Amino acid sequence: MVRSLGILLASLLLCEHGIAYGADPAPAERELTELLRTFLDAASRNEVAAHERFWADELVYTSSAGERTNKSEILASLRELPETPEEAVNYSAEDIRVGQYGDLAVVAFRLVGTPAVGVDRTPLHYLNTGTFLHRNGEWRAIAWQATREAEPARPAPAKDAAVNLTPGAVARPGLAAEIQAADAAFFKAFFDTCDIEAVRRFVTDDFEMFHDKGGRVSTSGAEFVKSAEDKCRRQAEGTDFLSTRRLVPESLQVFALDNFGAISTGTHEFFAVKQGAPDRLTETGRFTIVWKEENGSWKLARALSYDHVLAP
Repeated sequence: MVRSLGILLASLLLCEHGIAYGADPAPAERELTELLRTFLDAASRNEVAAHERFWADELVYTSSAGERTNKSEILASLRELPETPEEAVNYSAEDIRVGQYGDLAVVAFRLVGTPAVGVDRTPLHYLNTGTFLHRNGEWRAIAWQATREAEPARPAPAKDAAVNLTPGAVARPGLAAEIQAADAAFFKAFFDTCDIEAVRRFVTDDFEMFHDKGGRVSTSGAEFVKSAEDKCRRQAEGTDFLSTRRLVPESLQVFALDNFGAISTGTHEFFAVKQGAPDRLTETGRFTIVWKEENGSWKLARALSYDHVLAP
């Protein structure tokens, strides 16, 4: 049974120029090619009428999944599809061969289907063969076979190499405590005391920060320090509310990073601060920080702030 227009099209597409099986071109090569190009254009829009015209009533259709169906089942499945398919695919054909034998014609080609949307746009390849019958002045497909092309085999190496892997970095004793202390000192300077010079000491010159609300929000240590200065100025003027950040202690994980420093990840909470009132939770979020160790001190080299959820 045909399950989507994409599977159907993976069995049908031809491009404009064909290559005959024999030495002489097939007389109906151009006509068949134009028929299929017109069909493809209409079928991309789920036009059932185009399928009614293209397939012969006695069609035997074998899909690349090894399932056999017929014209009535194809039309029924098309009528169930949404007007706008969720998975759009761009199709092209390679190595097209057309052979004609009186009122019969055989068309074989290599189909390339490339997803038009989504992250994975790896092309899929099919080897397709269709048989057409010329009857009552028109060509219609009476049989179709689609086969998924095998993935190319990985080239064999000249010889089998030994498996040599370097173990992952091992955290030295006390590393987690060092990072937790640096984390507390940095965020205290940024949120609680507005100690801009301390903030400056805590970031590398090439510091970068990515935030789920703003994307790449800092491209250098100087830019980040300037943003901290602006925040503190707005808070002093009363145009931005005071806030603080608290680490969820049990969430903190620290990993060694050989020849550089460490990586920390965890969950933190943010609160609005107002004199005479308890701190009010505003949101939670997750973070990942790449720490660089320089002359016994820890600096933020990269920071990711994400998965922010506003408090109820």
